[in-house]
Amino acid sequence: MPKLRRVVGLLSCMGLMLAQLNGGALGQGQRMEAVVIPVQPPEGGEVAPNSVGGFEGDDPVLNDDVMTGVIYRQQGWYLFPQTERVSVRGWLDGGFMGNAGNPGSKFNGPYNAVDRANEAMFNQAYLIAERVLPGDGTFGVGGRADLLYGEDFLLALSQGWEVFPGKEGNWNSGQYYGLAMPQLYGEFGTRELSMKLGHFYTIVGYEGVPAVGNFFYSKSYSYQFAGPFTEWGGLASWRPNKNLEVNGGLVNGWNILDGVPNAVSFLGKARVQNDPNSLAASFAIITGDQFTNVAGLPTVANGKANRTRFSLILEARPTDRWEYVFHQWLGTQADGAPLGGTALWAGIDQYLYYSVSEKWKAGARFEWFNDVDGTRVGLNRPANPNKPSLPGNYFSLTVGPNYLPTENLMIRPELRWDFYDGDAKPYNDGSKTEQLMLGFDVILKF
Repeated sequence: MPKLRRVVGLLSCMGLMLAQLNGGALGQGQRMEAVVIPVQPPEGGEVAPNSVGGFEGDDPVLNDDVMTGVIYRQQGWYLFPQTERVSVRGWLDGGFMGNAGNPGSKFNGPYNAVDRANEAMFNQAYLIAERVLPGDGTFGVGGRADLLYGEDFLLALSQGWEVFPGKEGNWNSGQYYGLAMPQLYGEFGTRELSMKLGHFYTIVGYEGVPAVGNFFYSKSYSYQFAGPFTEWGGLASWRPNKNLEVNGGLVNGWNILDGVPNAVSFLGKARVQNDPNSLAASFAIITGDQFTNVAGLPTVANGKANRTRFSLILEARPTDRWEYVFHQWLGTQADGAPLGGTALWAGIDQYLYYSVSEKWKAGARFEWFNDVDGTRVGLNRPANPNKPSLPGNYFSLTVGPNYLPTENLMIRPELRWDFYDGDAKPYNDGSKTEQLMLGFDVILKF
């Protein structure tokens, strides 16, 4: 509890500091990889409701701006006073995932997110204090701090921050519910050219940790097992116009402030779009030396060698109601394969969305994840029996709507079918090669 009070106090102090800067007042077990949310509208203001990409607006979105055409962007009320540049906001998220296989361990196969079967989950109590850069193009200073409590804390942890060797100083003692601070950074510059220093979400990939930035309750395999979740370091952003954004910086590997290894990685991304944002493409990459044996396999040496992950994302919004996203990605770990050489994991995620009305959006996701050497799938909670090595091809089909009864409330039911092609049995505690799930969650924004 003293640590919890200290962290909450830090976030409160930052919120007060940001308010004063604005001139106003605001009235561990197994080794894991897990150890964007600007609030400003797109350049040129909010998009008209019936234009191409017309769901877009100024609510929190992922850093890659891919989901801006899908997630509802307005909010009817805020718990805390908001100013032009300073905001304190957040959400609560909880749900239930029914698994037809009824696994005895109550784990949805090798998952590490939305991973509990046939029991209620409280995923996120999320709080943000943020000061954005000036919207008029002038130089300014901003920053952001995020706190997350709930079952999703696991994928927001960093070595040397919330997690330490030998568990001495760890923020959390349990494996199911805990506290994490996934972002804590300062930012300076203009809306065109800026620098971010500190702790922030990765820019590689499509789905992300914040519940409000994803269409579906369950997470893709590429989100869970393919790449980093957070970074520590510096990241520069250049936005010469609304059609181009370039990011580049240096970070301390994947989810590491101070850990094994401490090695500099390059993090970069470029995104281009046409004028109405009906067509867009982005490419992101992170590369640098990392620990070679994150799965703890007996035939892989514990060492340090290059790990690279890239994401290529193509977006098409042919009308104001339809959106299609194609996400191709690949990851490699030198000296990481069980039989020697480079470990490889790769896949493709596809998303199709349709806006039925202001209150209803429909979505479908189909994904393929190839864990060629069995070094990625199964990096999960210590109690989950579905561990590496589980090499093979993983497929999933997810369908469901987003329902918005009010501007602050979202309900996300979904049906998901996972199936697997390989030599293992990754579902129902090692007895099945497929699983069928039906679930939902509820998000309340404040």
